Amino acid sequence: MTDAEAFIRPLAALKGAKPPAPSWFEQAIAAPSDEGSIEVEGAAIRYTAWGRPGQRGLIFLHGGRAHRNWWRPFAPFFADRFRVVAYDISGMGDSGWRQRYSLNLALDELFAVYRDCGADPSRRPIVVGHSFGGWMTLAAVERDGEHLSGAVVIDSPIGLPDPDEGYTVLKGSASPAHERTAKIYATPEEPISRFRFLPNQTSDQLYLVDYIARTGIREVQGPDGKPGWTWKFDPAQGRNFDIHFDRDLFLAPRCPLAFIYGEESMFAQGDGLAHLKKQARGRSPVIMMPGVHHHLMMEEPLAFVSTLRALLTTWPVRVGV
Repeated sequence: MTDAEAFIRPLAALKGAKPPAPSWFEQAIAAPSDEGSIEVEGAAIRYTAWGRPGQRGLIFLHGGRAHRNWWRPFAPFFADRFRVVAYDISGMGDSGWRQRYSLNLALDELFAVYRDCGADPSRRPIVVGHSFGGWMTLAAVERDGEHLSGAVVIDSPIGLPDPDEGYTVLKGSASPAHERTAKIYATPEEPISRFRFLPNQTSDQLYLVDYIARTGIREVQGPDGKPGWTWKFDPAQGRNFDIHFDRDLFLAPRCPLAFIYGEESMFAQGDGLAHLKKQARGRSPVIMMPGVHHHLMMEEPLAFVSTLRALLTTWPVRVGV
């Protein structure tokens, strides 16, 4: 295998074998949690919650074509202070699929899960979103920010807003039915070994990569009637979303904002992030984690936990709930 192949497909050399994992990871995966499901406009939304019911809510949003188990190794580290919840956005993970997806429905899912998960309803929750989940986090701030205590965006691509037109972060398109056809593999080892990050990057924390790949596939019946395995996400999901802000959101957000980026991420460059830093100065923390790329929690997991824990210990600073 070439270095380029190893960079794109970090699990390929293992051929589906499960790599060893450190004790902290095994303990986090085994941490007590509650499984739940709530129906939102005809789709069952699956979630996992940690921590004592009645604590302030902390909601984790995964990225595109990902699932709630991306957060399972990390969520228990916050369960001492929060009722932590991670859920599968519709069309991904174990949640239901839709004929059409929309941003408003996605935000309805977020708040429905929050109301159902056992968090203290009298205290505004904090939302943390990675990549596509960070876009959803910003959209939640724009639509319902007064109902949030704070919002943390992790390495989401940020554009440079037009002073008159705002900016579009995601442009939806029609999704033909054939785009819902996903490749079916004969064995579970095949898709696991083919797993790749988008955008491409490597990680030497192979136990983490293996875990999110292994929990991201499901068994199905192939066209020949034999069992097969495929990725859980709806191939058409994400193509229907229009995410547009009519104003510069960073000038007057409806709740406190914070940002975490990987210094080596392709999204930590350019005019958009420069503008964000300028507008956030003196208003919102912008944390740059050194030596990591877009999927930063998969490269330096404990550094990521420490960074987010430190942030949530000292921020947001506000009076009341």
